Amino acid sequence: MATVEMLEPVALRKGGGNGFDRREGLPEGGSRPGPMEGEGRRALVCRACRTAITRPDLAMSVNGAHRHVFVNPHGMVFELGCFASARNVLPRGPKTGEFTWFPGYAWEVVTCAGCASQLGWRYTSDRGGFFGLILAALIEEDRP
Repeated sequence: MATVEMLEPVALRKGGGNGFDRREGLPEGGSRPGPMEGEGRRALVCRACRTAITRPDLAMSVNGAHRHVFVNPHGMVFELGCFASARNVLPRGPKTGEFTWFPGYAWEVVTCAGCASQLGWRYTSDRGGFFGLILAALIEEDRP
C-alpha cells in the first residue's frame, strides 16, 4: 500500500522547478480548500495554456517522496509530483489498477480543461486519493 505523510516546507523554484512550498497529506473524510484558495498567490499552471491547476503548498508525500520517476509499459518516462488537490482537470478513460505506480491505488488519466493536454493521473483508493501530475507539464506563476 502507498503511504501518505506530511512533510515540512521546502523551497520552490520559479518556472516549474524542482521543489515545493508545503507538502501535506489527505484529511480523513474532510474537505480541503480549493487549489487557488488559501495562502499565497503562487499557482502551478498548465505549461501549454496557463490554466491554473494547483498550488505549490498542496504538494504532498506519497511513499516517502513528493517526486517520483516512472516508466510506463511503452517505455515513456514521467517525473510526477504528488498533490492533494487539483482543479481544471478532466478525467479521461476508465479507472484501473493495472500497471499502477502506487500499489493499492487505481488511476485514471487527467487532462487540462483548458487545452486537453495530459497533465497526469488521479489516484484513488478506499482511503482517499491524490493527483500525480507531470512536473514538465506545469510551470509556477504569480496569480493576482
